[in-house]
Amino acid sequence: MDFPIDSFFETSDLNCLTEPELDITMARMSQTVKEILQLVLFLLIIGVLLTFLVIYPLNRTKAIMARDDIDDFNVDSLPLNDPALFVQAGLFADTFTVEPDAVTSLACLYLTKARGGADSVRGTAILLHDERLDRTSMLQLSSVLADSGFAVVVYDQRATGLSGSKYHGDGQLEATDLEEVIPYLEIRERAIRPIWIVGRSLGADAGLLAALEEERIEGVVAIDPYLTTTRMLDSLRTEHETLWIPFFRTIFWWWYEIRSSYAVPYRTTDDIRAVRCRTLVLTSPDRLNDVEILRLKELSEASTLEIETLPSDDATLIDTIVRFMMP
Repeated sequence: MDFPIDSFFETSDLNCLTEPELDITMARMSQTVKEILQLVLFLLIIGVLLTFLVIYPLNRTKAIMARDDIDDFNVDSLPLNDPALFVQAGLFADTFTVEPDAVTSLACLYLTKARGGADSVRGTAILLHDERLDRTSMLQLSSVLADSGFAVVVYDQRATGLSGSKYHGDGQLEATDLEEVIPYLEIRERAIRPIWIVGRSLGADAGLLAALEEERIEGVVAIDPYLTTTRMLDSLRTEHETLWIPFFRTIFWWWYEIRSSYAVPYRTTDDIRAVRCRTLVLTSPDRLNDVEILRLKELSEASTLEIETLPSDDATLIDTIVRFMMP
């Protein structure tokens, strides 16, 4: 610029300028100030965009979709697959590990109330916990089902507890994991029919999705499933008090795929399919008329799908599950 702003402060007395010279000087000052303000505004806009489109969603992706101990996680230093809590509850526990992919190991337990062969077992119940928790959250249900004659399989889902992987999915990866557990059990003659899946939240989605492909699954109890990626992201945004930003789902999912290195298709209501086997969906009263629930109900046979209100207490919930699973 031919008239730098520093020259304004070197002028000892603007009053000595003629009127035309003063007009030119003031015009140049005004133009310089205007350009500075435009630059500041541009930098401010860039900063806001970087914050809300890059920094903030990148950090929130880690907080919402990663395992709780991601900063200290090391797959080589995972604790032993310890069944102590289940043993203390009076269950016989055999430990085993399933590796559905190169970076994921699932810490699993095979639980029975008493030692005995297949003849003493009335079926197999595989329990999939809520993604916020781990397999110990299924301890009470495991004990009740074992008392009812079922062999029970529980495991920490990917990115939780004693299992490997840094990020969980939206139910699709978890369904693939489940589809690896079942043949593992069958090869060892521990997949005693009928095979039931009881899952909560992300675990419920995993059970519903796996049952579409895995014909050995004969029944599913889905407790408060998401059913779509859209609802999962909306629920997590509310739960974690994440700020609303334009195109939240698109931006969040994009950064999730980059962070996790997962190429997971985004599920919408168009991807919902009719249930294949006997299924009970338990959901909160305010969700009974959600578009996802209505779509699932519309597609599925009434004789196959039951939808009920989720009980408010654990005792009633467990009783509801057991009654549905018993012949």
